[in-house]
Amino acid sequence: MAIEAGSTSELAPNHPDRPEELIPPFPSVPDGPADVMPAHLVLAPNPRGLPADERVRLPPVILGCAPFGYGIYAPTDEVRSAMPLRLVRAALRAGITGFDTSPHYHPSETILGHALGAVRAEFPRASYALITKAGKYGARVRDHVYDPAVVVRSVERSLRRLQTDYLDVVYLHDVEFVASAPFPVPAGHHVDALQPASTASAAYHLDAPHVSLGAGDDAILSCFAALRGLQAAGKVRAIGLAAYPLPTLLRLSLLVLAATGRPVDIVQSYAHHTVLTPTLAPFLDALTGPAQVGQVVNAAPLAMGILTTSGGPDWHPARSADADAARLFAATREAVKLARERGTSLEDVAIGFGYRTLRQLDARPVPVVVGCTDLDQLRATLEAYTAVNGGEGEEAAKKRKAVEEEVGELFEQRGVRGWSWQSPGPAAFE
Repeated sequence: MAIEAGSTSELAPNHPDRPEELIPPFPSVPDGPADVMPAHLVLAPNPRGLPADERVRLPPVILGCAPFGYGIYAPTDEVRSAMPLRLVRAALRAGITGFDTSPHYHPSETILGHALGAVRAEFPRASYALITKAGKYGARVRDHVYDPAVVVRSVERSLRRLQTDYLDVVYLHDVEFVASAPFPVPAGHHVDALQPASTASAAYHLDAPHVSLGAGDDAILSCFAALRGLQAAGKVRAIGLAAYPLPTLLRLSLLVLAATGRPVDIVQSYAHHTVLTPTLAPFLDALTGPAQVGQVVNAAPLAMGILTTSGGPDWHPARSADADAARLFAATREAVKLARERGTSLEDVAIGFGYRTLRQLDARPVPVVVGCTDLDQLRATLEAYTAVNGGEGEEAAKKRKAVEEEVGELFEQRGVRGWSWQSPGPAAFE
């Protein structure tokens, strides 16, 4: 848990008390055939709202807006180009009516707000869901400021940036950077923690009683209470927790329920419904059963880029010097070669797994958050999602499944299937 710094220069990079970067609205952007997806790729609307608020209806695919942040997945000149506006407009036309952003993805909130403002005549505010986060204002542990007053100021700034008077969802961002124990969450096969009264469940503190384990947990509970206040005021419709490690999400969801008598509305994890690490499915029942979480969301079906031919960004945790991470990354490079030998790509194999719909105990689908940097990627996303959810022929589906199983077996043989990296990673402590 970070302590409030004494001057602006000491604040985390994207702290709400830092001066705003002035970014002008988008100029008029041409609208051509490439800006409209084919009719057969348009997603059907979700008829069910969240248990916490029926007005919040998340589409099956949510556009992840981390690519609207400087240097995260795209260079600055692309972030400041017309492409974000064209992506948002094309996504809305294709039924992708949910957008996930964060102050940490600077200047994503501002860029997204300008894009939505530019298309307001075609898509009024009630036609889409806005999801953002609070608490994480940089990549280091000390950049996570879980102070209720700061969280409130952060949400107020997000409302201004996104040009709206309410947000559909706000998460506390990367709660494992603040949670008391285990800290950091170690690398390993986290699904073992689901075994009751086991060594693993004890290590992750998943057995009752569900109580605060220290100052970090107390800070999370205080900030969650601040979000509840914003929810009561009508500024936020649903509130939740976002993190990488599933045991931490489960423990904190159980803690919130025990401490407040009210379940967490929504949680999001990432890189855990993949052909490499398919562990979200076994955690679903625990999250939506004992912890009573209303909605689970899945992000990063390509594991933030390591399940691609290029291997993802240099900052990826699996590209560190850590021996376990190096073994994991090496296995993904083998998978690239295997997929190519089978006449496909690792991206296609990973997408086939990651876009396949998961369902909760109440049969609600688990939405998937997908980032795109251009219109070709958006179209490819829609084509893949449509194909793996009943839109391709039997032979094509059988072939896809066979290669997927081969890649999964390769990861099993290398000892990395179901493996989660440490979080926070070593670089976050620098």
